[in-house]
Amino acid sequence: MSQDGIFQQMFGSVCSTMCMSGRMALGIPSVPSFLHAVEGVGDNLGHGETTENFCERLGKSLCQMVLGLVMIPGCMGLIFWNENNLVVNEATADLVSGAKVYPTCVPSPKATGELVLVACDLYAPDIASSLPNTLSPFLDHVSAASISWTMEIFQWKEDEEDDCEDADNGGQKCTKKYSYSRSWVEAPVDSASFAHPDGHDNCAAEFPSNLESSGSVEAPPQSVVMSEHGTPSGGFVLDSGLVSSLPSVDLGNRLKSSAPSSGGDPTWDGSGQLTAQMLHGNGEYLLTTTGFPQIGDLRIQFAGQLAQEATVCAVQQSTEGASSEYTFEALPPRRFGWFGEKTKPLERLEAVKVSQDEFIEHYHEENQGDAWTMRLFALGLMSAALHMVLSPLSVAAEGFTFLNKWLCGLGRVLKDAAQCVVGTAAVLIALILTTLTIALAWFTVRPVSSLAAVAVALCLKVLFVKFHHKKNQRKDDDYFKLKA
Repeated sequence: MSQDGIFQQMFGSVCSTMCMSGRMALGIPSVPSFLHAVEGVGDNLGHGETTENFCERLGKSLCQMVLGLVMIPGCMGLIFWNENNLVVNEATADLVSGAKVYPTCVPSPKATGELVLVACDLYAPDIASSLPNTLSPFLDHVSAASISWTMEIFQWKEDEEDDCEDADNGGQKCTKKYSYSRSWVEAPVDSASFAHPDGHDNCAAEFPSNLESSGSVEAPPQSVVMSEHGTPSGGFVLDSGLVSSLPSVDLGNRLKSSAPSSGGDPTWDGSGQLTAQMLHGNGEYLLTTTGFPQIGDLRIQFAGQLAQEATVCAVQQSTEGASSEYTFEALPPRRFGWFGEKTKPLERLEAVKVSQDEFIEHYHEENQGDAWTMRLFALGLMSAALHMVLSPLSVAAEGFTFLNKWLCGLGRVLKDAAQCVVGTAAVLIALILTTLTIALAWFTVRPVSSLAAVAVALCLKVLFVKFHHKKNQRKDDDYFKLKA
């Protein structure tokens, strides 16, 4: 360990001892005020060694091969599902072209029960005052469908990894490495379970007893409305499905820097109740500190579901007991294609005013983006599966290390080259197999398009062959003419 690391561990041990002594004297868990911590600073420590011989590694690789063989059909099934899901989503997007487009945001009774496309301003009630008493002083007048908060705590955390070296007998020697760093985490960490707890004490800090670590407040049902000028009446009430589609927006820029004083200067000591006076607005967060974070400090982030305007495509329906007389519901699935497949229910919101053509274009772009994301994921999964299938070959390449004693280290070079070939082969086979599976899936879910593409390809092939044949025949005729 470096001199700096030794000093840091000694300093942490002293801090931990003083922390525990203070808790015993006062009878309460607390966080020492002097234990300042910078996020990401930590140290690396080793602990214990394990060895595996060549036969043990080969046995494990055979188990991996079996698992990989099971994963390959699963990857192919995932690809088939993705291609079919893309076709269904694209057919659903095409239904938008048949929607009645409202020129204004004034509902028409004649359109009840029809698929409509409406672009309006959006109204939502002010729900900031509904936040818990600890949080509400920091947000004023937030008109949103919901406001949520998430809390994090500053803690030591432990990461474990195996640092392995290949042995000349084809085996492997591994040393467990533990790295420690201080950062914001989503739940308190029990430092007593660390492999090296000395110098990494979290002092039993925990979340406050009077405030959930995460939660939200919601606008009343049928209170979010699309209308001509963003008024709470005279337009369309959004149902819960459309409300959940509103984008989540960070509310950090709306936070006040402090809450009204209630006398005294309370501070957060790592447990107990949290009051608004213990918090301070700083950028995107509320923090229990104004300087460097200490072990046990808290930070809280806010997000709200809100938008100033929106475009909706859904079926118009009448409603009662709301500020507006009309609402939306999903269009039931419709049959399409030769095999009687069904679209998905159509009820979609975009948090911006767009035309019908733009709405359809964005819908198709989203479908294609989701499909390509799943294709790349399937390719990565297929590569991992094939690498597992070929893992016995990769382990067998370790046999080259037996030659190190006689070839001056050349055995390791041969081993690395062989494993590189195995890894490259796994990726290439995965790419080919994934491409063939996608092509086969297209024949299943898009038979007309697939057959048409094959027919066009065959025609181009025939034309190319004929053109190439005529060109060669013309050259031969010219040759014989010149020879004559």
